[in-house]
Amino acid sequence: MAQHLKNNPLTPTEIEAFDEFLSECHGSIQSFEALDGLFCALICAPHLVPIDQYLAVIMDQTDTFKTEQQSREVLEWMMRHGNTIEDELRSTVKTDNIYVPPLIMDEEGVTLGNEWAAGFMLGVSLSDDGSWSDLMDHETLSQLLVPMMMLAHEHHPDPEIRSPAILAEAREELLESMFEGLANLFAYFQKRRRGTGI
Repeated sequence: MAQHLKNNPLTPTEIEAFDEFLSECHGSIQSFEALDGLFCALICAPHLVPIDQYLAVIMDQTDTFKTEQQSREVLEWMMRHGNTIEDELRSTVKTDNIYVPPLIMDEEGVTLGNEWAAGFMLGVSLSDDGSWSDLMDHETLSQLLVPMMMLAHEHHPDPEIRSPAILAEAREELLESMFEGLANLFAYFQKRRRGTGI
């Protein structure tokens, strides 16, 4: 990989342009927040998820790049942001730092986390080696995914799947648990990891 793609976080202007591009796609990932969640799951996973597999959930068959330059920019943004996330998660293993994803606030300034959690759970579903299923079946480790699942399903159209309404104070605690859980998930799979998902 070209060196300039490493340790080169996206600028606020690039993030805004990336978010706009994603909002115009017709796949399951339509915001930068959701993409961050997707990439976090792919990077935590112990086995590589091929790029064509996760691109298919970002851009469906009707989506195309407008120009060659846009294609190069978007793919570079994906690589750079994936590298940034991986660097941040690696640091959580060595230090007390916690990676805090870029989350959207509503009109009242409340950080929601729903799109990030939905993106993360989508990323989990893309890994087909059984690693996540084994974790979900574990009595203790499965608790690490509870915040993600609650936020991902908070507004699910099916009431049987929908999570109970989350009050502001509980949401803040849930988000903190989600960030800590992400760091623990990365550390848990680290010994089995064979390259990142990005």
